[in-house]
Amino acid sequence: MKKFTLIISIALISTCASGQNVDSVTTKKELPFFIDDSKRIPEFELEDKKEGTFVTGLPRFEFDPIRGFGVGGNVNLFMNKTKDDPFFEYTAYRHRINAEFFIFQNGRIRYALNYDAPYIFNSKWRIRADVVRWEDPNAQYWGIGRSSLNPLRFRDKRTGITRTFKKVADYEENLALAELGSDGNYYTDFHFNHMQQREQLYNVAGERVMMGGKLRLLFGYEALFTSFTSYNGLKAEEAYTLDGVKVEAINNPTLVDLQRADGTWDRFNLSGFTNGDNYMFTSMLAGALMYDTRDFEPDPSKGIFLEYSHEYTAPWLGSQFDFNKLMVQGQFIHTLKRWNNNKGRLTFAGLAAMGYIFGKNINFIEMWDLSSQAEAGGILVLGGGRSIRGFREARFVAPTVALVNLEMRARLYDFKLLKQHFALGITPFFDFGSVWDSPRDMNFKQWRGAPGVGARIAWNQSTILRLDYGQSREGGQFFFGFGHIF
Repeated sequence: MKKFTLIISIALISTCASGQNVDSVTTKKELPFFIDDSKRIPEFELEDKKEGTFVTGLPRFEFDPIRGFGVGGNVNLFMNKTKDDPFFEYTAYRHRINAEFFIFQNGRIRYALNYDAPYIFNSKWRIRADVVRWEDPNAQYWGIGRSSLNPLRFRDKRTGITRTFKKVADYEENLALAELGSDGNYYTDFHFNHMQQREQLYNVAGERVMMGGKLRLLFGYEALFTSFTSYNGLKAEEAYTLDGVKVEAINNPTLVDLQRADGTWDRFNLSGFTNGDNYMFTSMLAGALMYDTRDFEPDPSKGIFLEYSHEYTAPWLGSQFDFNKLMVQGQFIHTLKRWNNNKGRLTFAGLAAMGYIFGKNINFIEMWDLSSQAEAGGILVLGGGRSIRGFREARFVAPTVALVNLEMRARLYDFKLLKQHFALGITPFFDFGSVWDSPRDMNFKQWRGAPGVGARIAWNQSTILRLDYGQSREGGQFFFGFGHIF
């Protein structure tokens, strides 16, 4: 935390020393080095770009099918400098600090502080740093391996026969039913797909631009502390008899308990489930090579983004784990039509990504995301608000993952209110992907997909508010967040 504070302090001092007042009379400076014209923000976007330092932020009210209602907020502090700054036309901001706090009805708490500074000190370097902490009483565990693609199956507690459940709501209703044990206690499977998760993450990364800003080379370090507890033997929050009477009940062994015992974790070299309050430590080095021709990172209208990312941890780094994690991804953004003096537009955006994790001793929770080092962060797999939005979070997980997101982003109307610029839009989308036990098993069978539609509000260009609804064969769900998912 001290390192994170020091980085921000140095950057802010540099801003005060080199920045100029918005009202001062200045002459535009020349770029200190070449930046390719493809990285220049379009003229019609520059017309609405704010100068100086400003804040955007909103209280957030959210409903999650897993965690209930939530309340919190995001605050972004942007430092854009003035139009005379040589980088004003080439980057969304010079410095950004984001603070986030959120608490859900089920007790999940998340708070984070993020810092990003492109071309820091007018150099070819970009610095990013993050501090993230959260606790989640209902972290999802739907199984690990290719078998997680199977339909939802469980013993029907009303008939005693194991069967397939088409809808996740019906499946979870059956899990919540309580049965009387021989000891006189009621037992339930309400938390069969849940675990308690506590996590602290600290990372810092430096990024060097080349080829006029199109090629980016990143090096970083991450310190991750994780702790997990099973619900096996603990009292359930909800349990009902077959007659619908609410009772106190004890949780049966959960899916994570069963897979740890049946050899699944041994087969994939997994560990890291502490089953207590103690934390395990992952000390990780990260590197990435990125090729980026997008014209405006927060809300691009054209360009491509290619990335190879690699994370590595081993005992010699002080880590309790030993594994490698890699990802390749490609994004393509192209505007098909513009109107209203280029303020309105219809933009196609597509992402294809593949990830693989391997090693002698893998922290199992690292399977839960693809290790992108891009500014948007990792991609949670597969299911939830940043991958296949119609399926539950982490519904499909295995060492090898493939994901495709397709969006049609329509910006329909823009206006100014209280000296703030807003643009409203709608985004139909389709997400699909699959998982495999090994890269050599990859094929085009058993892919899972889900369509959906979302609303978008662009606030002063750099802040994107996102409301999505995804519908899969197992049910539908809403998500609200900040920023495009890619």
